[in-house]
Amino acid sequence: MKSYDKKVLPLSLKGDNNNFVEAEKLQRILIEWFYEHGRDFPWRDEKALDPYKVLVTEILLQKTRADAVAVIWHDFFKAFPTVKALAESTEDHVLKVIQRLGLAFRAKRLIKISNQIIKEFNGAVPSSFDELLRLHGIGPYVASAVLCFAYGKPQPIVDVNVMRMMNRFKGFIDEKSIREYISKVIPQDHPREFNWALLDIAATICGPDKPNCFACPLDSTCPKINARMSQWRIMRKNVRGGVKLSLQPYSVRKKTKAKPK
Repeated sequence: MKSYDKKVLPLSLKGDNNNFVEAEKLQRILIEWFYEHGRDFPWRDEKALDPYKVLVTEILLQKTRADAVAVIWHDFFKAFPTVKALAESTEDHVLKVIQRLGLAFRAKRLIKISNQIIKEFNGAVPSSFDELLRLHGIGPYVASAVLCFAYGKPQPIVDVNVMRMMNRFKGFIDEKSIREYISKVIPQDHPREFNWALLDIAATICGPDKPNCFACPLDSTCPKINARMSQWRIMRKNVRGGVKLSLQPYSVRKKTKAKPK
């Protein structure tokens, strides 16, 4: 990880002075932690922050361990270097490259999305939240990740791990509130590092059963609130009558253990 220079972090005043102080403190803590302890993955390299690569990577990471995706990541983009190459491929070819990840339905989804990008967006991955949600099988998490990691926008990224962490840290039980809070504290510059820090801490430190609080950079200010998951409300995409997002009980989804991304 490269060293973090505090002087390069411009802070934007959002709301009252108290909010600014909290945002400034949180930004510095998280970004400094990321540069010292953040995980190193091939898709976090500066050359990998391409909209197509980010979109595909986030699809591959769904319900899959990050270290497993890292093993096939270079092979995938060697086989399918562009949206066009992926769109023109076959489901069998894609499946052959990603088969060790499981969840075979992703091969069909990747080809369908790439064709949709070519037909509806002239081959360019959309750069707006609403347009990204129009892509087949893409929800708010992946859409937000593309906007932040590929386009550098200060977009909140919330998965189940971050939701659990923010539940303990701020008492939030719904994704909408978490997104609103992160939107207020995320820096205009370094939004990628800020979100990577949240994702890494939430996945590797703030675990569901035995959180390693002593290793968390927010330990001294965290009240460690813990609501039952049955109280959580997550944002889900509804495509009936047009693309819309709505809060729904987390329990309506199949209960699986959240895996590190």
